Amino acid sequence: MKNKIFAKPTNVSKPKFTLFDIQMGVDDEEFKKSKELFDSGKIKYIKSDTRGFSAIVSGTQDYIVSISANDFDRGYCDCYLGQKNILCKHMIGLAIASVFKYRSEDVTEVITNPLEQAVCSGEVRDITKEETSIIKKEIRSALMHIKSYDGPSKTWFAYQDSLLKGKRLMLYSLSNLPICKTSADMCIDVIKKLDDRLATSGIDDSDGTIGDLVGQIMELLSMSKDEDPNLKTYIINKFPKKTNFEWEKELFII
Repeated sequence: MKNKIFAKPTNVSKPKFTLFDIQMGVDDEEFKKSKELFDSGKIKYIKSDTRGFSAIVSGTQDYIVSISANDFDRGYCDCYLGQKNILCKHMIGLAIASVFKYRSEDVTEVITNPLEQAVCSGEVRDITKEETSIIKKEIRSALMHIKSYDGPSKTWFAYQDSLLKGKRLMLYSLSNLPICKTSADMCIDVIKKLDDRLATSGIDDSDGTIGDLVGQIMELLSMSKDEDPNLKTYIINKFPKKTNFEWEKELFII
């Protein structure tokens, strides 16, 4: 008897997000807990349809979980947090599992460096034109997530998640900069933009996410100065003499 040939299903979604997107969108501890759910086999019966993905995720009990194929932070979980429309580790775990199952060709190494603090590259050299172009594009992408807010209270958590993603994207990008004058200029320019947005654009930074981002970039400038002492005078001269939130008083103190 001839083997039957089964047509590939046409109603299977492929995640629009990657492992990198997930890591940038949630804090380090939440990602770690969610990845442990995946690694320990607690995400079961994963299914895909034209809208997204669903599964049973084992935690304190078994939870019914679903997420959108377009945005992993849009979905449902019947755990305590999920019922409050708050992104939970079960949804994040399903997102990770969906990437591994339906987008395995794009799976990248998990970033092990902390993503909520500045990390100095330690490379004292000039930046290339190609690197400058790439990092400027990444900075613009990060800034798109740092915007004003005047929405209802029920969307405030989603807004804070957007600020967090912007912060993490920014720190990841700037931490890859080599140590040189051009890199210092880029860091100072980002600080000026963030200072202006905090003062004039209606950003709700009541959680301190963007204020901490500026502090981390200030720390990156300090670490760069330590790696190349010749940069100290240059940074002092290039840093604005007056900012809305008096960051100039914190230069090389943080």
